[in-house]
Amino acid sequence: MSRQERKFTDLNRRFDLDGRVALIVGGSRGIGRAIAEGYADLGASVAIVGRSRGPLEETVAELERRGARAIALAADVGSAADRSRLVADTIAGLGRLDILVNSAGAKPPRGDMLEREHPALPELVEVNVLSYYELSLAAARIMKEQRWGRIINITSSTGQKARRGMGEYAITKAAEIMMTRAFAVELGEYGITVNALAPILTRTDFSAAQLADESDVERVLAMQAIKRIADPEDVVGAAQLLATEAGAFITGTTITIDGGASA
Repeated sequence: MSRQERKFTDLNRRFDLDGRVALIVGGSRGIGRAIAEGYADLGASVAIVGRSRGPLEETVAELERRGARAIALAADVGSAADRSRLVADTIAGLGRLDILVNSAGAKPPRGDMLEREHPALPELVEVNVLSYYELSLAAARIMKEQRWGRIINITSSTGQKARRGMGEYAITKAAEIMMTRAFAVELGEYGITVNALAPILTRTDFSAAQLADESDVERVLAMQAIKRIADPEDVVGAAQLLATEAGAFITGTTITIDGGASA
């Protein structure tokens, strides 16, 4: 084997997920689905969570087309009862759990907080904070026993810099970033890394209302060095890094994926 071939083989090993099982919450659409496909391409088996049976089945079919084992778990992570079973259901369906990706999100209301007729924060906390927290706890208990694990939280650049009109959403996203750090500190000794990805406005169904606002899109593009709206696939490379041995010494970190907006 030539030196170049050895280098290529070693690189493949570092980015290999063969035999690993990933649970991707919010995995039937948008960023979560793109990550599921990226993990499948590296050899992982994948359990995806979503509320709607149609998108779940479509995503499972695509993952299987790519050669992966995949299962669909229909659940509303805004429900404590639903989210409490997801780790056990993953292990029952795929035999183990190595990687948790928290990617579900409650859509933020737009406008100033003082103008709300009803408080928006409690509902957002249920999905964006409590589901991340409870699923991370459940997954970490399994990962601690096997002395290996990866927890990846999909947060937002809005959690790093406050923007008018997205107050409650920014609060929950900032909480996710600190949660990432807190879990990383507690779990590092067990071979578990915990990191976050913070994309800026991305072309997904979740962001449809913001994408339809031309002035908002112009505002975002004006901040960015790369003058286009992000696609879900722009998040996948970082998610692959953090899930594999290539990212084994990275923990407690938030990788900002914002086209240079925070440069």
